[in-house]
Amino acid sequence: MALTLHVCPGDSGAVVWASGDVDTNAAETFQGMMQLVMRRHSPSLLLDLSGVSFMDCAGLRALLLTQRRAGMRGGSVSLIAESPAVRRIIDLLGVRDVFPVRERLSELSAILLRLLSGAELQHFRSVGRPAGFRPRLRLAGEPVRSVDVRRQR
Repeated sequence: MALTLHVCPGDSGAVVWASGDVDTNAAETFQGMMQLVMRRHSPSLLLDLSGVSFMDCAGLRALLLTQRRAGMRGGSVSLIAESPAVRRIIDLLGVRDVFPVRERLSELSAILLRLLSGAELQHFRSVGRPAGFRPRLRLAGEPVRSVDVRRQR
């Protein structure tokens, strides 16, 4: 399943909803997308992984590297929701303490209200490609922006 990110910028960070598979084939793309979100918005991310249907060690590594880069920029990656697949790999490898779960309901409520009232929502989506392919990210469309990663011929 193609990896898709939905981003809603907030005052003190961004909320990112991810869906699809974060596996060996998509891990590098996921990492690139998250770096793009941090550059454009903030190194402080609230990450909802409840839509991630599969995550392997490569996907978890990409998540850990994203957390490290956020920390180097003075931010953090906090999980606000996770699917059973994500919960399993995090617990299996014992990295639960790396991802803080913060009580930020008022901030989330404000962001969600802005979203519902027509605030800009950005979409980042990868499209299936062969293993080992190095994606080139590009932005297209307004006000909803899409990043399509496709095989170059």
